[in-house]
Amino acid sequence: MEQLIEYSILPLMLFGITAIQALGLQLILGGAGLLSLGHAAFYAVGGYSAAAFSVYAGPALGITQPFLLMSLSLFVGGFSALLAGLLVAIPCLRLQGDYLAMATLGFAEILGTALKNIESVGGTRGFTGIPKLSSLAWVFATLGAVWWALSRFRRTGLGMAIQATRDDEIASRSLGINTYSAKLSAFVVGSAIAGIAGALYVHALQFISPDEADFSRSVIIVLAVVIGGMTSLFGSVLGALILVAVPEALRFAPDAIREQRMIYFALIVIFVMLFSPKGLQSLLERFLPRKKSKIAAARGGSK
Repeated sequence: MEQLIEYSILPLMLFGITAIQALGLQLILGGAGLLSLGHAAFYAVGGYSAAAFSVYAGPALGITQPFLLMSLSLFVGGFSALLAGLLVAIPCLRLQGDYLAMATLGFAEILGTALKNIESVGGTRGFTGIPKLSSLAWVFATLGAVWWALSRFRRTGLGMAIQATRDDEIASRSLGINTYSAKLSAFVVGSAIAGIAGALYVHALQFISPDEADFSRSVIIVLAVVIGGMTSLFGSVLGALILVAVPEALRFAPDAIREQRMIYFALIVIFVMLFSPKGLQSLLERFLPRKKSKIAAARGGSK
């Protein structure tokens, strides 16, 4: 039992970190309707910045208390990713659709190449020697805080302006909504959340490499949002759970399946999207009302 608990800690932490990333992208993709294929770049910016702070800046400033160092690292990771998001968003949000996706993908490729050539953060070898400050409690406390903040943010005037811009940009402009500011806000806030996830990751695994900024990592986060449901916070977390739990569960399958588990995982994703194109959230919404109506009918019959 103890071995099972110890084994489960890392997958649970990776689920929480992936869920935080998915929530950040949900605000950009599902909230504002902006397709970003470089979301992992902001995750890497936050991770590298937080790691550099805890390894170099923190000790130089005399900050050694783990809780304070981790708290400041989260702030540094989120703020640096926010600045990177602002740097990308200001020129690129004039673009739309595939052009914006290509611009964000280009930024991720540039960042990955730049990180490989900075020896102070490990270069191609990756950044090592990072203190282990993160824990399961840190990850899930941050996930809960991000969920709460985004659920509140969606009810604000800016949050509703972002959703209105996604639904119909021309109609939103006719109502006096500054659609550019709405999209800019969604992009930088979503980028900051990705940076916070990166800060948690580096202090959990004590390592980060330039590969964290590549295209495949961004696709994983897009999949989490799309599989769960683009317009739902719960759907994004559910999608992250599927992406982490299913490959992990397939490790314990028979040898024939385990050796090709990523192929079987891809097939599962395809079937999910075929049966529920709007994500698992919509599937649950279709199932739950029927279940509730059956329960109500059974109660009525019993009377």
